[in-house]
Amino acid sequence: MTTDELLIVEKKARVCILTLNRGAARNALNSAMLNQLDAALLDCEEDQETRVVIITGERDFCAGADLRELGQMTPDQAEKFSLLGQAVFRRIEALSKVVIAVAAGNALGGGCELALACDIRLAGESARFGLPEVNLGLIPGFGGTQRLSALVGPGRAKELIFSGRIIDAREAAAIGLVSSVAGDRNLPEQAAKLAAQLARKSPVAHAAVKKLFLETSRLDQGLALEVAAFHECFDSQDRKDGIAAFLEKRQPDF
Repeated sequence: MTTDELLIVEKKARVCILTLNRGAARNALNSAMLNQLDAALLDCEEDQETRVVIITGERDFCAGADLRELGQMTPDQAEKFSLLGQAVFRRIEALSKVVIAVAAGNALGGGCELALACDIRLAGESARFGLPEVNLGLIPGFGGTQRLSALVGPGRAKELIFSGRIIDAREAAAIGLVSSVAGDRNLPEQAAKLAAQLARKSPVAHAAVKKLFLETSRLDQGLALEVAAFHECFDSQDRKDGIAAFLEKRQPDF
């Protein structure tokens, strides 16, 4: 097991566990964490012993993008940040190994988008999912507009994104956002059992299935449109007021 400031990487029995490790920031995604996650995923791809990857978080799964970092960016820098997140999450989808998101606590904004990019999502009873970027004068910028719609249907996806509504684990399971819900204490054991089961299956077949899902989607076109719209929103007064209001712990006045 190797540990650094932002990510814990543990490999055992053909399973690699990647644990986001910014607990004090509720595992908010900054550029450094995204780059470390990308490097870890690349290592998993190249490691012939690894057949299943689990992505989870210390305390919370992931509360979203780091708004303190994002708030200091220019629109062009924010667009690059969006492209970075999209590229990392695209790597998850393109990985030849099965990737399981194991989420307890907050899985919001970019954290929800991270879960959506994984092949399978397991939730603890404390898990909360949502894309609340509208409250900041923004839209999801890491692929959430595309993947949520594909998973739960466009009507429900629009309602969740338009409202920024946060849902609990049971509702997430009911709409198909997660595969199952377990008590938080039992969640790691359930994830380990599923990972062990999948690790015994054919890696060639897993890779082929993932490739088919990837190549029959129109995700690339949608992601390009999303990042352009993210740039446009980021350049607006609504975004400036929205992030300022969040950091000042007040309601925005759009």
